[in-house]
Order: sequence, then C-alpha cells, then structure tokens
Amino acid sequence: MTLGTWAGQDLANTNHQTPVIVESTSDPISAGIVKGIEDSGFDHVIARVDSFRYERQIRVFHDIIGFKKLGVVYKNDETGRSYAAIDRIEKIAKEKGFEIVSCHLTPDLSLEQEEEEVKKCFVQLSKTSGAVYITATKGINKKTIPELVKIMNAEKIPTFSQSGSEEVKLGFLLSIAVADYKYVGQFYAGSIAKILNGAKPRQLDQVFEDPPKIAINLKTAELIGYDPPVDVLGTADEIYQDIIKPE
Repeated sequence: MTLGTWAGQDLANTNHQTPVIVESTSDPISAGIVKGIEDSGFDHVIARVDSFRYERQIRVFHDIIGFKKLGVVYKNDETGRSYAAIDRIEKIAKEKGFEIVSCHLTPDLSLEQEEEEVKKCFVQLSKTSGAVYITATKGINKKTIPELVKIMNAEKIPTFSQSGSEEVKLGFLLSIAVADYKYVGQFYAGSIAKILNGAKPRQLDQVFEDPPKIAINLKTAELIGYDPPVDVLGTADEIYQDIIKPE
C-alpha cells in the first residue's frame, strides 16, 4: 500500500511485479500513476479514481457561497498543480464565471519556510479573494491552521478544506464529511481481499466516488457573518459548534 502521489509514482512502473494499491492521491490519472479511469495500465497496480471529486467540492463551495474570486495556494509545478487539482478548478471557473486568485509557493522549501510562506499567502488572499480553497500542502498543518483560520475569519473569508472535515473541526468553514472515509476503507478492504485471493489489481474496478455529505463549522460561520440556510444544514453530515484546538 502506498500513501500519496509521490509514493504512487515511485511504484507505478514495470521495475517490479508486486501488487500495489495507491491511496490518498489527489488525481492518479493526471499524476501519471494510472493510465485511465477503467485501466491502470499495469497488471500489478490499482489506484482509487474519483475523477470528479474536486470538481464536486468546487461546485458545492460555489453553490453555497457564490464567490466571484477564489483564492488558491499551491506550488506551480506538475506535482503541486496535481495536488491542488488546478485543472479541475480552472474548468469550473470557466463554467461558473469566477476568477482564480493564485498564490504560488516556492518549491523545495523546508517545513518551517513553507509554513511562513503559506501564512503570507493567506494574508494576501484574505485581501484579494472572496473565498479560499484550502489545498493539501505541508505548510498547512495542525501547527499553522489556527493562525490561518484567524487570518481568514478576521477578513470574513469563507474557506473550504480539500483534505476533509478534520480541518473544519479546527476552524475552516466547509469540507466533505470525514464519515466518507468509512466507505473508502471498505472499498480498499474489498480490493485487498480480491488481490489476496488471486485477482490482478488491473482487473479490479478503480472508480469510487465520495458520498455527497458536507462538514461545516458553525462558529466560523458566525465569525464571518455567514448564516447557513436550512438546505445546507440538511446536507451536513458533520456539524461543529466551535473551533477546536489541535491536540
């Protein structure tokens, strides 16, 4: 089992024949880990594919907030754009008519350097964006999130975490509910069982879509002056009443 895009790229090749299940990768197709939705391209490789996951996130965020400018922090290289799902964001931006406001991180920074650069990006985007899509980067973590939340909440900027509801618990406004991971776990467990019983990974179905449930932090909603309508609360599978401090 591999976790993340880099690990998947390291093992999705013909240098070995050990069965590999690639997990926790933003877009395994654009990252070159698998060849397509239905076919991994390698007999010994399977990666979960949800081609429209990030499109759904952006659509939901836009439907709820109706922003005109969406801020995004990411590294402007092939891997960084893949992690941030920039091609998906650009597609929805054209469809919905909003502007993408980018803040590019410098490649190959140390953890501490990237954390500082992320904070600067958040300050910049809090002044120039109507909403911010929080992408997966090492500078956004339990150490920095409390300060990043304060930056955005002070300027009343709605936020959506790409990573999941753990970050909503810490203060970002919206995300996809973490309860979805139960279903993802069942998907991977089924794939593992089939491989252990003789199936080739390439023969298995790679497609698994997240159930359409959201997580929302009502304290953050209060601080930024957002009053969630009944239909949004009705779609929420996880509702947090306060901003939790990281453990």
